[in-house]
Amino acid sequence: MAFSVFKKRQDSFDYNVSHSCKNCGSQFKGKFCNHCGEKVIDVSDRSFVKIAESVLNAFTFLEGKFWRSFKLILLDPGKLTSEIRSGIQVLYMKLVGLFFVANFFYFLFPVFDTFNSSLYSQMNQQSYSEIVHALVTDYIGSNNIAFDQFAKEYNTHSGNLAKLLLIFLVLLFSGIISIVNYSKKSFYFDHLQMSFEFHAFQLLLCSVILPNVLVWVIRLSSATMGVDWSILLSDGFYSWVTLLILFYFWLRAQRTYYQHGWIVSILKAGVLAYLVFEVWSIYRMFLFFATFYTL
Repeated sequence: MAFSVFKKRQDSFDYNVSHSCKNCGSQFKGKFCNHCGEKVIDVSDRSFVKIAESVLNAFTFLEGKFWRSFKLILLDPGKLTSEIRSGIQVLYMKLVGLFFVANFFYFLFPVFDTFNSSLYSQMNQQSYSEIVHALVTDYIGSNNIAFDQFAKEYNTHSGNLAKLLLIFLVLLFSGIISIVNYSKKSFYFDHLQMSFEFHAFQLLLCSVILPNVLVWVIRLSSATMGVDWSILLSDGFYSWVTLLILFYFWLRAQRTYYQHGWIVSILKAGVLAYLVFEVWSIYRMFLFFATFYTL
């Protein structure tokens, strides 16, 4: 049921009147065409209240499907993909839609630049940083531009590209999932759906909710107790926290979706949780070259 802050009004629509569908030309009674599903637009749909309701639902994602889907991936990873595969789809958001909502929240409330690596991160914090440093130094020397100017242009362009290239990360990791969980009974599409669920989970919990909560905890502890808890968001500490969370997801997903026993599930969850970090490194390298050569 859609969220609404407005009082429900009496439905004045005449369900006995026959309509000709504006889209396909079919004759039908009611609000929706029986052939193509096109909706009849009446006076109430043009009211300010109806528009305000639609905008509220669109921008706050307070539709029941989102919250129901988010709760499921949080409490029972793998269950949402399993439900959708079995044919239960009306209750939930489509996984690709859930992923893009998570993507939207990540770029709206950034704390870490895991998927939107700044030039500083690319030049100093990656295994391939030496290559990046050499390319950037050569570029700014050849084009006679200031480093600060290049860094500003790079970060802006990289941020725009990252919003699109996250889908590359989903596709890349779906291949790894299909190898780790290879079975003649499974299709690649099943693993791709699981990759969408996993990345929606990871973006919402590890990259948005938890780090933003910790930011406020650190600020509150500093302001009220004079205690510095910034270690909670340090690279080393938070990487271990993330690893444990990812292990939890894959352990539950292996049990729920892939129906493995405990021993196999633990082993595969450990492998997948570790490989996530390796795939992130490949993604960041891909993002750098895509940004650098299209700048």
